[in-house]
Amino acid sequence: MNLEDAVLLAIAEGLNNPKDIAKKLNVRIEDIKVAINSLEAGGFIVRKVKGFIFKKEVYELTKIGFDRVVKIREELKNVAEEFRKAYELGDRVKLERLYHDYGYFIPFMVAFGLLDLVWLSMLTDIDVFGDADELVDGFDDSGFDDFDADFDVEF
Repeated sequence: MNLEDAVLLAIAEGLNNPKDIAKKLNVRIEDIKVAINSLEAGGFIVRKVKGFIFKKEVYELTKIGFDRVVKIREELKNVAEEFRKAYELGDRVKLERLYHDYGYFIPFMVAFGLLDLVWLSMLTDIDVFGDADELVDGFDDSGFDDFDADFDVEF
């Protein structure tokens, strides 16, 4: 799985413009545009113009794009199971490898209920972010430092 697959998932989840997708995936917009162009050329998505006065381009899945998303979601279930097993075994090396290989997909695995936010915070204890700049130019993991702050609830 790669950035194109993550972009396809983002579009399937209702993010339909490059800026929103880039923000969700924490990836440079230029990289998102390259992925979108490739997906469009491959027939996985189509570009549409929405609006009468304020027109904007959006992207939607085609039939083959939808079919690919179904396969990606199945693959993510398997990846989430690998994360779970590595976590239960305390296999930090495997967790680091999984994060490195599937970092783009973690927001989706959380959103789909495949990964638990509680143990996901354990990943910040592992040095998985040390080589993040090699994964994605401009990757910013600072939001993970105050990750729990977004979920403060007073009783």
